[in-house]
Amino acid sequence: MIVAVGLVPAALAMLRLPPLTAGAVLCALISGCFCGVYYFGLARAYNAGDFTVVYPIARALPVILVGLGDVARGRVLTPAGWLGMSLVAGACMFIPLQSVRQFSLQLYFNRTTMWAVLTALATVGYTLVDKFAAEAVHNSPSFAALYGYMFFCSSAAVYVVCLSLFGRPPEDAEQVGWQRPVLAGVFNYAAYWLVLWAYQLAQQAGYVVAFRQFSIVVGVAIAAVWFHEKGAVIRLIAACVMVIGLALIGLYG
Repeated sequence: MIVAVGLVPAALAMLRLPPLTAGAVLCALISGCFCGVYYFGLARAYNAGDFTVVYPIARALPVILVGLGDVARGRVLTPAGWLGMSLVAGACMFIPLQSVRQFSLQLYFNRTTMWAVLTALATVGYTLVDKFAAEAVHNSPSFAALYGYMFFCSSAAVYVVCLSLFGRPPEDAEQVGWQRPVLAGVFNYAAYWLVLWAYQLAQQAGYVVAFRQFSIVVGVAIAAVWFHEKGAVIRLIAACVMVIGLALIGLYG
């Protein structure tokens, strides 16, 4: 569905731009392989274990690991940047919990951990490759749209291969319908389009990954106010910690 939705902006970008370089195309294919594994691993992780276990690992690990990748490429992060990223990663670990007493190391080390770690590593993989590609093309949202479309096409192909090799999870097409996948496809393509554009503007990919977690803050507020979910206190505190971390990155990173 994401591939279908992204066809229109990608086609418009192709009419305006010269073809992507061979290096950018190769990056899109490699990055898409990582993303296909990411989607498959995330689905398996959610199916195998508790959301409170999967979500923090899948969200927190990439923030720190991508930062280490920046350092390896010579993009040194400031001490305030590291502190901000650590606060964001720590907040990710606590936001899914309903109380502090629920926190336990055993909660995060079980058979679900393997899938969550695979998801996190795949996130690190496609993030670093996409950041490298963003620096190799002209700084333009149109280039980001075209590259992102190739990225999602590659992701879809790899995801289908994973489903063929390892089997499909239980589905209920009548319950899901097609409206929600279409809407999700629009949001997903548009969101990563903006992320790719941000990679062109920012030197450190780790900072961009950290700011992507601001969606969690919005989600926590909606969950507390709209859906009246339990654990609002600890989640709002963790969200505030995350905002402080993002402020440190934005001001002193």
